[in-house]
Amino acid sequence: MVSIKIQISANEGSAAWDFPMKDSELADKLKSIGSENKVPSSGIIWPKGLGMLRGLAVSMDELNFLAKSLERLNDSEYSQFMAAASLEKSPDLERLINLSFNVSRYTVIRDVSDWTGIGKRHLLNIKGSLSKTELETIDFTQVGRDLLSSGRGIPTEYGLLFENEEVPFQQVYDGTVFPLMDREDAIAVVHMHYMEKTEYLYLPEEDISIEKALKRLEAPCRSDCTMEIELLSYEDEIWLDILQQVFDQAGLEDANTLAGVLSRKDLDAHSLLYIADYAETLEADEIRKLADHFHDFIIMDGAETCADVGEYITQHEPGYQIGEYIEDFVDFNKLGKYIVDERDGKFMGSCFICMKDNCDLEQIMWNAPEGIEFGGM
Repeated sequence: MVSIKIQISANEGSAAWDFPMKDSELADKLKSIGSENKVPSSGIIWPKGLGMLRGLAVSMDELNFLAKSLERLNDSEYSQFMAAASLEKSPDLERLINLSFNVSRYTVIRDVSDWTGIGKRHLLNIKGSLSKTELETIDFTQVGRDLLSSGRGIPTEYGLLFENEEVPFQQVYDGTVFPLMDREDAIAVVHMHYMEKTEYLYLPEEDISIEKALKRLEAPCRSDCTMEIELLSYEDEIWLDILQQVFDQAGLEDANTLAGVLSRKDLDAHSLLYIADYAETLEADEIRKLADHFHDFIIMDGAETCADVGEYITQHEPGYQIGEYIEDFVDFNKLGKYIVDERDGKFMGSCFICMKDNCDLEQIMWNAPEGIEFGGM
């Protein structure tokens, strides 16, 4: 999703940049125009409400963070931000970032005829949530009527804006380290502390993003920082326990590697857990190798005997397929024992795991040069 689109003028001409983007992509773009961070914006393509940034030399890191912050807002919160931003006299990115974390300080009304909806929305902005008792006893119609008749509403192109002065404006960004925010794409957040400052890494994170965080902290190196990991959510909670263990025992780099594996969309996390158990490893780099060769493994759910293995092989591998008329003459148990021995098979509770034909676990784990593909890939 594109939150901000700006026009950049460089020696080679102008270009439109979409934010947010990965830090590595931003670094490549800045390098292509011979800039390190601050770039004059010749135009704001989207949203038009940020037109006040036109012509200013703005920090691309701050602009990228603002774009990420806007991504997490719902439609109502986005309108609150844009309406409030439109009234700023001399806004800069520090102010706009703080504004994106203070949208509850503002109520925006589009339909002035819906007094009940106005009252409920206004109180939700102020309180954050309403109890069942409040929902049943508060006269939202009166609240809405009182708000509209207060005379505090300021017309904007996004609706009638009311500033909720009872909600304190919090300065979460001081121009140095970025504040914590919700990231749906993160598996865990590492809180990195140096002196009295804190930066946040959203695993999996790019190496350049980690280095930028260290620079904002003004920390000489990672070992000078103290860190703790905050686990978020994942489809298989066992992996979160493993991620915690890897972070505690091996540190940030290995935890980031494992988070990178778990973020892959082409992997079945539960099956990968079986494969890691099969390979008897919880080391991040070894799990990455197993994930790279995920399709070199056969997982037979429900297979508990050699006969189950033999029957599965005849149904799923072309070289072992048999016709229905000769099934009664096949010794599935003997065939299964052969597969177990030949392909390093293991019964893992409610399933059986082995290698595909011409694949070898030792080669995957220790000897396989980067990029090699075995039979199953």
